[in-house]
Amino acid sequence: MSTMVTAYKIAEIAKSHRVSLDYALEFGAACYDAGMVEVLKGVAIEVLAREGSNIVTSKYTKEKRSIIEKKYKALKNVLNEEEKQLLEDFNDEFHDLVYAEAENYFIEGFIQGYRYLKLLSYSGYADYMEE
Repeated sequence: MSTMVTAYKIAEIAKSHRVSLDYALEFGAACYDAGMVEVLKGVAIEVLAREGSNIVTSKYTKEKRSIIEKKYKALKNVLNEEEKQLLEDFNDEFHDLVYAEAENYFIEGFIQGYRYLKLLSYSGYADYMEE
């Protein structure tokens, strides 16, 4: 089964169900947008996997990481063995969460960046850019 649908097919379906052309076009545009977002998510995930280690870390992020590491070590030093294991488990899960959130933000930024570039190209700004 193909999940690709042409604008003509959407118009045919709309006509057979007596749906206004305006609504059919709006529906078709929403379907196109949803499909585009899915494709861009896949591209963003590939880019992140390939180039994720090249993402520049800000000075602020480095400072915060240093503070967290110091506090983590200080906390770990006052815990008994069972509490240390709980802290390690928590730390592992927390890092997984942070990575998942960072991936989500990267993907969303990738999609928004694509939309912005498309907007620039439609507005004629691309005529002023070097190739």
